[in-house]
Amino acid sequence: MDIAEIGPADHARMTEAAGLAATVRAADAPGGQPIIAANYAATIAHPRPGHHVRHYTAAVDDHVIGYLRLDVAPENPRTASGELLVHPGHRGAGHGTALLDHALATCRAEDRSTLTFSTIRALGDDGPQRSSDGTRFLERHGFTLALDLVRRRLPVHTPGDAVETRLWDEALAASRDYEVRSWTGPVPDDLLDDMCRMDAMILAQVPMGDLEMAPEQVDAARLRAKEAVTAAHRMTAVHTVAVHRATGEVAAHTRVDVYDVPDARHGHVLITIVDPAHRGRRLGLLVKLANLRHLREHHPDVTELWTANAASNAPMIAVNERLGFEPVERIGIHRRAVDA
Repeated sequence: MDIAEIGPADHARMTEAAGLAATVRAADAPGGQPIIAANYAATIAHPRPGHHVRHYTAAVDDHVIGYLRLDVAPENPRTASGELLVHPGHRGAGHGTALLDHALATCRAEDRSTLTFSTIRALGDDGPQRSSDGTRFLERHGFTLALDLVRRRLPVHTPGDAVETRLWDEALAASRDYEVRSWTGPVPDDLLDDMCRMDAMILAQVPMGDLEMAPEQVDAARLRAKEAVTAAHRMTAVHTVAVHRATGEVAAHTRVDVYDVPDARHGHVLITIVDPAHRGRRLGLLVKLANLRHLREHHPDVTELWTANAASNAPMIAVNERLGFEPVERIGIHRRAVDA
């Protein structure tokens, strides 16, 4: 097996890696959130601003059967997160272990202390079947579960007119001091500073389990650079915020990313967050409902949404369940010390 680093100029290998990722997802999580190959390849070509990212393919007879990504955020320089994939037909032959050894050697050479990978697993006995290969592989190599997420799905015309009207009226009654604004694409200039503040708040406010991650530092230049990368990834962001009428401050934000790819019919909820100073006013419910309505109007081809929340995030799970999101699978983020 040959392990080689690939970059933006390696179009053929990027395409093969994206195809492999789609194959692995379909095999390990049938009926789950599909991978859009064009988007996946674009994420290899266009890293997030400030991130140090390495991509590797593993080939047998010049055919890609494995893929490794290592991603280091500037605020967390000693932690590498990533992805490790092996084609289902080539498992059990040591290819995954070779890729993991390569990842650990790279982390040691770059003075990283912690490595994290995620896997998909079944909700339980009554949920859809999911492969346990990834979880067993990581546990065998010393990884432990650091964050347990549950992925949920929502048909965009759920919860139905009557229920939605009742929820909307409830949210409005509790949030009379706030104005809703929705848009598609880049953040309006008059909201830019506030949206930097909301973006930087995410890692400090969202439950992160046993992961130790410093919050992202976001200024206007970085936010605009992130928007440019979203477009390069062939995606469009659909936003809604709640603005406090008295101060003009953004108090809550939700975002759904949809694909600029023909035949893609799903989107995913990237984040929903409420400023702690404004909680208890149904703002999470308000912005999610308003964004769902904006999505239906401006992106009618999108038929379902996917979201993932920490299993411990009871307030957001409650909102999602009221909207009709149904649990499909679990995502485990596993961590180990590089030199364990």
